[in-house]
Amino acid sequence: MFERLKQELARHRQRPFLEAAMAGCALIASADDEVSFSERTRMDAVLESLAELRIFDPHEAVDLFNARIDALKADRETGQAEAFDAIRRGATADGAPELLVRICVAISLADGIFVANERAMLGLICASLNLAPEAIDEAQAVLFT
Repeated sequence: MFERLKQELARHRQRPFLEAAMAGCALIASADDEVSFSERTRMDAVLESLAELRIFDPHEAVDLFNARIDALKADRETGQAEAFDAIRRGATADGAPELLVRICVAISLADGIFVANERAMLGLICASLNLAPEAIDEAQAVLFT
C-alpha cells in the first residue's frame, strides 16, 4: 500500500516535467514540419530509459505529445507559446533544464539529421530555460560519451 502511495506521489511531483518533456519533444519533432517515425521511436526510448519519466504510463506521455503536435498544427504561434509555457513550468528542479535539453537533442538526432530548424528550436528552448546556446553542444557531448 505504501509503495503505491509513494509511486502516486512521485507521478504527481514529476507530472510537470513530463509535460515539459513532451512539449519539448513536440517542438523539436515538428520543427521541420514533419514528425518522423524515428523521432517517435526515440521519444519512446527516452520514456523507457529515464527514471523521471518511467513512472508514467507511456500512453499518457504519447497522448500529451500528440496533443502538443495537434496544437502546433492547428495554430503554430499559440501552440508554441503553450509549449514554451509548459517547458518553463516543468523544468524548474535542479538539473531539469539540462535534462530537458538532452531529451530534445536526442529527439533531434533521431533521424540522423540535425537540421537548422531543429537547432534553431533548441536555441529557443535553451533561451526559455535561461540556458546559454552552448547547452546544445554540451547536451550532444553528454549523449555521445
